[in-house]
Amino acid sequence: MIRSKLAGAAMLLLGGLAWVPPVQAQEAPRILALVTTAETQVQGMAFVLLNAMRAQGATVEVMLCGPAADLARREPTAAATPLRPMNATPAQMLAGMVRAGVRTEVCALYLPNAGIGPEALLEGVRPAQPPEMARRMTAPGTTVLPF
Repeated sequence: MIRSKLAGAAMLLLGGLAWVPPVQAQEAPRILALVTTAETQVQGMAFVLLNAMRAQGATVEVMLCGPAADLARREPTAAATPLRPMNATPAQMLAGMVRAGVRTEVCALYLPNAGIGPEALLEGVRPAQPPEMARRMTAPGTTVLPF
């Protein structure tokens, strides 16, 4: 009798272990940064932090609008002093992120209001499509960071 109770308890224990859900891999954080400021140090801080997030495994995307979208032009609109300690301008930091494959877009209002076409943008930067951008901004698991 004791043996059958022990056997039954063992079966319950083993059967209970079968119900434990498997550990699921954690999805990398998704960060969508909206960079709009004209402040050079804030732009630089945004790109430094986004690069640090990428180094920690996050998926990072950037949308530029307003004065910050000027950073995505092939031809700079104004001379900028490199920021220390990186010794790079925000435009150089952004260009490095684009070269590294970070999805980078300018807002849909930027090109027509700047009087330029998409050919004026750095290679790899494209105009955002509002419905697609709205979908990505509201996707579960996406953190939107304004700078």
